[in-house]
Amino acid sequence: MSQHEQDYIDLCAAWALGCLDPGDQVRLDQHLAHDCGECEMAMANFSAATVLVAVSAPRAVPAPTLRQRVLAAAGASAGNGAARDGAPMRMPAREAPAAARDRVSRGGQVVEIRPRPAWTLWAPLAAAAALALTSGMLWMQTRTLSTDLGASRGQIAQLEQRIAEDQKWGQVLVAPDARVSVLEPTTDGDPRLRARVTYDPATKRAVIVFENFVKPNAHDYELWVIRSGAPASLGLITADPSGRATLHLENVGDSFALSAFAISLEPEGGSPNAAAPSGPVVMLGKLSG
Repeated sequence: MSQHEQDYIDLCAAWALGCLDPGDQVRLDQHLAHDCGECEMAMANFSAATVLVAVSAPRAVPAPTLRQRVLAAAGASAGNGAARDGAPMRMPAREAPAAARDRVSRGGQVVEIRPRPAWTLWAPLAAAAALALTSGMLWMQTRTLSTDLGASRGQIAQLEQRIAEDQKWGQVLVAPDARVSVLEPTTDGDPRLRARVTYDPATKRAVIVFENFVKPNAHDYELWVIRSGAPASLGLITADPSGRATLHLENVGDSFALSAFAISLEPEGGSPNAAAPSGPVVMLGKLSG
């Protein structure tokens, strides 16, 4: 996940907690206007986590002295009403000190009850907000790790496939019955050209290595195999800028029918006839064995 995306995820968490300032709210709204499914899912998960944690917070219990204070206030109010109706006014009893109000008799013993500190009222909400944010971030990290794991598995699968492919063609080069054809330039060919064929009769596969096959202007080099005395095209030779190329060929033919390999210089695109070269043969080599 990029840092840019993580910034918006942080805004989604702040939105769920109700602490998003107006500027960030506008920024988040503009981002969501582009239908960001990742942020919409994050907002839903952050909101659900916040509600669940807030509901799980313990219920606030009033102090034991609250009932006594309410009754005292009601009695004072009733005394003031009687004085207004002509009855003798009673002076309200002097309120007991706070220390006395917080002492109650319980089982014959005087127990002092201290009022609940103010921080205990907002502490559960703060804990709920912190846990909701943590839960949301863990959820996002889990998603990121899952994505990275999936990508890594895909890369491993590609590497395993490439290794298996290299091993398959490597076995052609070390096959005990492998046959080799070293092609030599003809009088029409460039003497710098180099080509070598390794053929495995068991699998009918061939690995062919070329050197100095820089593509001529408006021409292509084409590879041929001679089967039972007749040529057959094996395709064009596409080399890198240095003139090197390697061809891996499947099902080149039965060993008893193969006799040689050849290379011709053709007009760009190759010979129009797949059964015969149209240009000069520049390299030729017999198959050993």
